[in-house]
Amino acid sequence: MSSSDSEDPQECPLCAEDAPIELPAYETWLQCDVCEEWYHGICVGLLATECERIDKFHCKKCVEKHGPSSYKGPELRRSSRQHSSVDYTMLNEGQPATFNQYLLRLDGHEFMDDEFEHLDDGHEVTVEWLRSRDTNDPFVVESAQGLGMEMPESKITVAEIADIMGRETSVSVMDVLTQEELSDWTLGSWAQYFGSTDRRRILNVISLEVTDTPLGDKIRRPRVVDEVDLVERYWPAAKRKPNKYPRVKTYCLMSVENAYTDFHVDFSATWVYYHVLSGEKVFYLVPPTPSNMRKFESWSKSPEQAVSLFAESVRQCFKVHVAAGQTLFIPAGWIHAVFTPADTIVIGGNFLVLQSLNTHIGTYKLEARTHVPVRYRFPFFLKLCRYMVELLARKWCKMDQRAKTKWTLSELEGAFVLAAFLEARVAADEHEPSEARALGDLESLRVHAVNLLQLTGAELGLRMTPDEWANRELQLREGCHFRWIRPGMSQ
Repeated sequence: MSSSDSEDPQECPLCAEDAPIELPAYETWLQCDVCEEWYHGICVGLLATECERIDKFHCKKCVEKHGPSSYKGPELRRSSRQHSSVDYTMLNEGQPATFNQYLLRLDGHEFMDDEFEHLDDGHEVTVEWLRSRDTNDPFVVESAQGLGMEMPESKITVAEIADIMGRETSVSVMDVLTQEELSDWTLGSWAQYFGSTDRRRILNVISLEVTDTPLGDKIRRPRVVDEVDLVERYWPAAKRKPNKYPRVKTYCLMSVENAYTDFHVDFSATWVYYHVLSGEKVFYLVPPTPSNMRKFESWSKSPEQAVSLFAESVRQCFKVHVAAGQTLFIPAGWIHAVFTPADTIVIGGNFLVLQSLNTHIGTYKLEARTHVPVRYRFPFFLKLCRYMVELLARKWCKMDQRAKTKWTLSELEGAFVLAAFLEARVAADEHEPSEARALGDLESLRVHAVNLLQLTGAELGLRMTPDEWANRELQLREGCHFRWIRPGMSQ
């Protein structure tokens, strides 16, 4: 292994035509021990840290006769999944040279085993069960029975989905290598790609929202989701006009083998449910601790994001397999990546819940700090917050003490943070036109926010000592939004 001594970037035999060879990742070179040809480490799918473990390197021309490369010292791979070798055939046929970068990073990291709750079926998953849980860990439901949901048949194909939705329907397609969206795709062209053997580019569809479509008419999400979803509970029915309110209820995800979505938090830290119709998904889940969220924010802004594995920055990252017929629920704020071992179709959706409102708002602020484009944020979030404050303030003004005591601590804190958040937004010196439209009558909203702050703050004060509440109130107002809750874990 070596680093280039030249001041000008140099190409290797495997460099893609438009390879950005000015990147630091292209400073690491490997020399074939047989033919002595030099290659960029990244062009053969290896990071610099992995190149340092190579004992003997064999290039694509020499592998067939002399065997694969070998590593020195302890075995590089520590995970249980078999290591994926560099696919030289794809490289030769035009596949971008870093095709295997995500597989290699995942294979080279030791993840924690799945230790989350697995329920036999969905009968136990009720609103009261969710409210009374003493953890915000993800959980898996093994059988859809009892969840009260309706799904397409498990044998449905991508071609059939295209026919149901209309083959001219536009669809957003992600290039797994760059993690960027591709334009000018239709469901017809996507079905053709999915059904072909020519997959020199690994592509993924993860944002096809199907509510109020022929496919959506065949789907009913889990009953408990409808019952806790804040959009369903607080957005006025008379104001649910097309393209004027959040449509994030139902997505159809279609992923080919080896598709990968890098570590992310869903917009506004929504809860997510994933029901695997066919195939399999592997989730890599990082708890939403304050420390992890700070690291995630730093990683998201870093130019090294594209060539680093976020899991290496944290102490705990859990690996969870979700097979066909199973449903995974991911609570608010969990940072996660997703790998697809085989062609897979998933039905899933996003939803906001009251007990996680603190985290939802904290993530909304984080998205603004990290300059997440508006199209990737929860749609109409500010307007939903306005509707919630107006309705909750009126509700709390009429609520007796017995009703107030039924609210959980996390629900109370969520309502308090919501009111504090909007009070601060209303008090801002200037408002963008879109924000002003979302907030509506500022004086009326300020009154509602102040009333809700006082009412929920008084109830929170009754549940803590004066010193505890003084400290917690300051935290909530300043932005203590992320917690990993487990029995016996200090907060």
